[in-house]
Amino acid sequence: MSILELRDAHRTHGRGETEVHALKGVTLTVNAGELVAVMGPSGSGKSTLLNLAGGLDRPSKGEVAIDGTLLGDCGKRELAALRRRRVGYVFQDLNLLASLTAAENVALPLELDGTSPRQARGQARTALSEVDLEGHGERFPDELSGGQQQRVAIARALVGDRRLVLADEPTCRRS
Repeated sequence: MSILELRDAHRTHGRGETEVHALKGVTLTVNAGELVAVMGPSGSGKSTLLNLAGGLDRPSKGEVAIDGTLLGDCGKRELAALRRRRVGYVFQDLNLLASLTAAENVALPLELDGTSPRQARGQARTALSEVDLEGHGERFPDELSGGQQQRVAIARALVGDRRLVLADEPTCRRS
C-alpha cells in the first residue's frame, strides 16, 4: 500500500505579475519501505513538494494522500493529528523549541497526542540514543552543537508510530 500519493499536484504562490508556479502537475507514489530522494537546484520546488507531502500546505490543484487519507478532506484538527501520529518532519531550520530540553523537544508530538509525559520522555530518550545522543536529553538546544541539534530534530521525526518521514535538506551542516 502506498504511504504517500500526490496526484497532479500544482502549487502556485501569488497572483498576477508576482505569480510563481512552484509545482506543476506532480504525480508521485511512495510505498512502505521506500526511500525517495528529491534533488534539484535552489528554487525548483523541493521544499514546496515536502510541504504538500507533509500536509503543511495545500495544493492549488490536485490531491495529496497520506496512508490512504486525502488531506484535502481533512479539517485543521484532523490534519494536525495525522501529522503528529503518522508524519515525521525534519525541517530545514530544525524548529527546535529553545525553552525545551532535547528530550522534551523529541517527546512533544507524543505528549500533544495524549501520551503521558513519563512514557513520552522514555520514548524520547530511546530515540535520542538511536541517533547517538544518549545522555544529552536534559540539554537545551543552545547547549548542543549544530550537528547534535540536527540529530535531536531527526529523533523527533522518528519517535512514535511514524509511517512517513520527510526531511528538508537533512544533511546540511550546521555551525
